[in-house]
Amino acid sequence: MANPSKARGTKFESACADYFRSAGFSECYRMADGGEHDAGDLGGLPQVAAECRDRARLDLAGNVADANRRAIGKKVPFGVTIMKKRGASIADAYVSCDLETFTRILHALNG
Repeated sequence: MANPSKARGTKFESACADYFRSAGFSECYRMADGGEHDAGDLGGLPQVAAECRDRARLDLAGNVADANRRAIGKKVPFGVTIMKKRGASIADAYVSCDLETFTRILHALNG
């Protein structure tokens, strides 16, 4: 892969998918780039569109907005962004969403 940023992103997406599979989400996989119909970076996670970001500077607002757009495109209720924490293990990555999405997640968990 000629683009180092793209290679780093692909590696992080694959690491996230591996982590979810090891945590019991055996259907999780890294999705191919979808262009205008992009449904997020990870597939196989129920009700979630996940955007993975491995960037030196975190863009929380932009990443959360992007995850919400992917959730709409994927027709799922929750969009989250998974952002790499520099110098830490994959388990220490940050997962973010807006408060409205988090409230809906809590309602879903409480049945």
